[in-house]
Amino acid sequence: MAARIGIVGASWRAQYYLRAASVLPEHFEVAAVHVASDASAERVTRDWRVPATTSRETFLAGDYDYIVVATPADVAAELTVAAARAGHAVLTETPPAPTRELLLDYYATLQGQRVQVAEQYRFQAHHAARLAIAASGRLGAVTWARLSAAHGYHGVSLIRAFLGKGFDPVTVTGWSIPDPTVASRGRDDWHEELIEYTSARAFARLDYGAQNGLYEFDFEQYFSPTRPRHVEVYGPRGQISDDTVSYVVGARHATTGRLARTATGADGDLEGFFVDSIAWGDDIVWSNPYRGARLNDDELAVAELMGRMARYVDGGPEAYSLADGCHDQLLSLAINEAVESGAPVRVDEVPWAGAASVYDGEAHG
Repeated sequence: MAARIGIVGASWRAQYYLRAASVLPEHFEVAAVHVASDASAERVTRDWRVPATTSRETFLAGDYDYIVVATPADVAAELTVAAARAGHAVLTETPPAPTRELLLDYYATLQGQRVQVAEQYRFQAHHAARLAIAASGRLGAVTWARLSAAHGYHGVSLIRAFLGKGFDPVTVTGWSIPDPTVASRGRDDWHEELIEYTSARAFARLDYGAQNGLYEFDFEQYFSPTRPRHVEVYGPRGQISDDTVSYVVGARHATTGRLARTATGADGDLEGFFVDSIAWGDDIVWSNPYRGARLNDDELAVAELMGRMARYVDGGPEAYSLADGCHDQLLSLAINEAVESGAPVRVDEVPWAGAASVYDGEAHG
């Protein structure tokens, strides 16, 4: 039976959930959308063929397996609290608290409620494949990871995933450099003219003692064809460098190869066009959980998260806990502080320290 979902918001991010549900109707049904204006309600109904309302009372009175809150950060926290207090399970975009104090208040308010966080990056195909390689033991125990693939809490989440770090104490140091660049493409399309500007590339070291994470990001990377994403993961026996995996098999024997992505629909393949799997040699290290769906990698990751949320409300494991989402944001705030001040920032006492993390016991190797 398809999970019955309510969505708060209808902007760019909310449309990922609407798209996934429209392509996978056997898995997800959008029962209603709550928006801020009559114009947005008309657009949602017209474009997505789902009911929409501007009335919060009407929306919260609906029957849902869970509600997705995908709105701008300045209103997301209040909407999440309202939905949870109305008795709904909630999948909310990463906790939108701009300060440590507000973040701790947010956690205290929602602690014990059925709230999960929409952190999807570890489910993106290539990240999931790299995480599977790291977990396989080929590299040995992972000692450090460098992530230049996503901003703030998303990048932090990936670093924690590769290192297998829950809510462990960490010291954060940071800096930034000016990065003159050319913006040629935006969220929706290529620009008609090139835009020259100087961006700021942020760097931060997350020092866990025996393990370290290096965060690096510039927002232009999300859209630029000349600022690609990079992932490096190191263990004593080998490393991952983007999609290249190298490791020592044994005495006088080392191997190097690339993760191979398989998609259908090309060169006479009549199956349809979609990503199928990613392999390392003979091993399939990632398989499309919604095989046949024409969704991009981030949409598939969102769909994976939606499916996990449905299983969570049905009594299954957490999709991505409120504690984990808050910890990602706290470390992101620490990175910002370290970059701006030039001084180390210690994160060692958090109110969710006693909660379970999705990364507990996942130290790779």
